[in-house]
Amino acid sequence: MEKFEIELECPASETRLAELHQKLADAGQALRDEEFDVFLFNVSSSDGTMTAGCKGEIAFKSAHISELWVDQRHRGEGLGSELIRSAEKLAMEKGCIRLHLETRNEKARELYERLGYSVFGSLPNYEGKNTFYYLEKRFD
Repeated sequence: MEKFEIELECPASETRLAELHQKLADAGQALRDEEFDVFLFNVSSSDGTMTAGCKGEIAFKSAHISELWVDQRHRGEGLGSELIRSAEKLAMEKGCIRLHLETRNEKARELYERLGYSVFGSLPNYEGKNTFYYLEKRFD
């Protein structure tokens, strides 16, 4: 039997990350870059500075918001809700049956629930005493 040695890369090199991803894609366990759409909605101020943004991915019949940010000075103005609604509209146009996201921020979780999202999983004590929530909204 061949002897193997486990090596740690931290931070990991882009080359090794790409190699691992390619091995998973070749085995049918991960999507290749061309198999999913990445989207970005952004809001900029008059001087071009980003004020809010929403990044996500669409694969198969699911959309995922991976990053959502609103400048502290503009929170509470509805920008986050508008960005989420824009992502939902795009997801439905692309034939998705759900949009999912995650957060460890209680105020964000409350916003998502007001917008019709349901918690389908959680990791208690994820960051100290904070819980990490997984939420989804189905379009069926």
